[in-house]
Amino acid sequence: MKPLKVIAREWINSLYGKYSLNEKETLLMDYPFYFKLEGFADEPEVYLRTTVDGMEFGYEATQWGGYMPSPVPGVYKKHSLSWETLQSLNKEQQQEIILELLMKTINTRKRQYRKCQFCGEKVAVEHRFDKDTCHGCEHFGVVY
Repeated sequence: MKPLKVIAREWINSLYGKYSLNEKETLLMDYPFYFKLEGFADEPEVYLRTTVDGMEFGYEATQWGGYMPSPVPGVYKKHSLSWETLQSLNKEQQQEIILELLMKTINTRKRQYRKCQFCGEKVAVEHRFDKDTCHGCEHFGVVY
């Protein structure tokens, strides 16, 4: 299996093949491109989104809130890159900085996963009762 960084680089190259990522006038704004972390836990996705200000990198995850906690989709922006910065670079430099920010976002998301003490599954923070127990485990007759 290829290293994640190689797969991410290929994904960025494929985006450059389909879209002019450095020409904001021709891009759809607020359009997300999703990169799936295949083979890792529940295969979360990180995104690269084009905005009027530049590119934004982050991930989507469930938020739990309210009196009776209920799941609500949440978007977590981790990094951004302005159009001015992007357009001042050549294509190779653009791809390298995009890769760097994408990898930082991926690593941030991966660090949020922990193994459940009971089932051993890697679970994201939003799907854990506490730091060591996932919501899906039944232990001592309680579903967390």
